[in-house]
Formats: sequence, C-alpha cells, structure tokens
Amino acid sequence: MIQSSLKTFQPILIGGTRALTTIDPHRQSSKQPILVSQSSTLQKKINNYALESNNQPTIGMLMKESRRRDKHKLVRSCHFMHREFLVRIAKVISHLQNLPYIILTNEDIKRVLDLYMYAFSDMYDQPKIRNLGDVDAFNAALSGLLDDLQDILLLLSKGIHDSQQHFKGEDFHHTVKKTMDYIVINRLCNRILARHHLSMHIERDGFMSVVNTELSLKKVIRRNAAFAANVCSNVYMDTLPEVLIDGHAETKVAFIPNIIDYVLREVLKNSFRATVEEHMHKVDKPPIICTICNAPDHWVIRVSDRGTGMSQSVAKQIQNYCYTSFKPEEEYSHAFGDLVSQSSDTGSSLAGFGVGIPVSKAYINFVKGSLEVQTMPGIGTDVYIKVPQLTEMLDEVRI
Repeated sequence: MIQSSLKTFQPILIGGTRALTTIDPHRQSSKQPILVSQSSTLQKKINNYALESNNQPTIGMLMKESRRRDKHKLVRSCHFMHREFLVRIAKVISHLQNLPYIILTNEDIKRVLDLYMYAFSDMYDQPKIRNLGDVDAFNAALSGLLDDLQDILLLLSKGIHDSQQHFKGEDFHHTVKKTMDYIVINRLCNRILARHHLSMHIERDGFMSVVNTELSLKKVIRRNAAFAANVCSNVYMDTLPEVLIDGHAETKVAFIPNIIDYVLREVLKNSFRATVEEHMHKVDKPPIICTICNAPDHWVIRVSDRGTGMSQSVAKQIQNYCYTSFKPEEEYSHAFGDLVSQSSDTGSSLAGFGVGIPVSKAYINFVKGSLEVQTMPGIGTDVYIKVPQLTEMLDEVRI
C-alpha cells in the first residue's frame, strides 16, 4: 500500500514550462493535465545531456578528496554536482522513456517520470555558483532534490508491479530488469555523491566521505533486526524469534552503512516473517542466526532462519523484479506488507512489490560482492551476503 504521505502532483507554469506542485491527494480533476514531460524545450535539453558522459569517481577518490578541505573546493564541488546530476537524471529519464508504451501509461510510472523531469528542470534552473555565498543555496536545493526523489523506488516498484499483467512470465522480467537495475544503481550513486558533497561541510567521527571506517557489523545487525522485530510485533501479535550473532562477532569493517542497512533490513524482514508464519502461536520459536566471517579480502554475513524454506523454483524467482509471495487474500501477509512499506525510510522496505531481494542483489553486486540464497524446502533458508574488504574495492567501485 502506498504511504499516505506520498505527494500527488498537479502542473503549474514556471518559466514557460510545466512543473509540478503539491495538491490535495483526494481532489479529483476533470481535465487531463499537461505534464512537464510534454515540454519540447525541456525534452531537448534532456536529450542533449543524456548523450553526455558522466564522471564516475571511485570510492578511493571520494575518500582522498574528503581529507582536503578548502573554501575553493566547495565551489568546485558544487559545479561538479550541478553538471553531474543533470547528466545522470537525463540518462534515467531516457531509460524510462524507452520502456514499452503500455508501462508508461501506468499512473505511478508517469509520476516517476515527471518527478525526474521536474528535478532536471529545477537543477537546470539553479543560479550560477560563483562564491561561497552561493554554496549554501545550492546545497539546500540539492537536499530538496533528494527529498523530492526519495519515494521513487516505491512508486516505480508499484508501477512496474501493476504493469506485469500485460506481459507473459519471463518476458516481463527481461523487459524491465535492465531499466530497474540502472535506475536502482543510478539512484544509489546519486545519493552517495550528494552525501559526499554535503559531508565536505561537516566532519563526522569515524567517517571518510561516506565510508564508516569503523563499522561494527554486530551493531548493524542489531539495529536492523530491531526494525524487523518491531514490524512483526505490530502485525502478528505473537512471540518473536530471537536473533543470535556468532562467528567473528566483534568485526569492524570500512563500508558505506546505507548499503548494508538496506540489504540486512530486507533479508531479516523476510526471515522474521518466514519464522513467525511457520511457527505461529508457538512460544519458543527457532532463532534467526546471523554469522559473521571476517577474511583478509572479504567479509560475510550469513542469515539463517528455520522458517518453511522455499522450492528451488521460488528461490530463483525471488531474484526477479516483481515476484512476491505476498498475497492480498492472506491476512497476515497483507498487513505485513502495508506496515513495512509505511515504516520504511526513503522507501527502503518495499514489501509486496517484489523488489527487496533484487534491489539488495543489485546493491551488493555494485560493490563487487555477491548475495546468494540457499534454501531447504520445509527446513529454512540461508542468505549469504559477501562483500570485499575496502582495500579490494577502493579503485574498483565507481560511483
């Protein structure tokens, strides 16, 4: 279920082109609005920027840059971010516009497209950054852009999910996978770059750019397990499985917290749900066991549950976009999906639309790692999250 806080948009004229403003989500219009996507002038600008190459700094470059702070660099960083976001947003719009027409007729997909086009228009119209006095204004605009686009994954996932009825089986997965993967990673990289740029103004202990150099995997597991447990306790009104952490439990790594937070939240959410539903009304439920392994060139988190497990065909399908085991007719599953969607920050848990595992896999693949699901039908499921050590990805992962 879409969060009630999502914005509904109605076009208004700004500078000769159509843009979007917030209106009452319950108010109905008798006319078909002229959207920003119908502006030929804006479309030409987007087409031109979409043809340009975007810069892709490595994680190592960002960390190195974060050590050198001077006033002139802040202005240069704003110039870089301004052009970079225009190019990257234009490329996303191009990918969206190349989707089959039947998908583009979906209302949520239309809203995604117009949100991106409005973001491009707003960024394009930003005043030229000449001095430090202009930096704060640009940073405020950049932060606003991130806020405006924070629900993109939720809208996109719902729109893609609702569009699959027009396709047959695997045809749909192959149709949308390339576009979904591109938008998911583009969005992730944009937010990493923006956080890096904004971090140049504030020093945080333990951080170099967006990398937490002393990230405790035990603490990461605990905070995301607490989120999943809170969701379950509000839905099932039943006892919950305990989460145990073993292996190299005191491991600290250097990594981008937002990525592993997203992935663990999705994996643990699934483990809690499977365990609770399989052992409903039992006081003593089998624990979810998170095992940490810290090796010289990589680290691994294995999440093991003793829910019902899956068939091999389902285990394969859950890695496809829009496959979901949530069924509207199942009372608990429906409630779980609604609550997790409403509890998420920036659309980080998208229960019911079949994107949690595919997005998690895309994130981990992006950092040259792997996410593997091993399941035993009738027994349970193990998920292995393997990530290279920072030294292995400094020059390999480009943002």
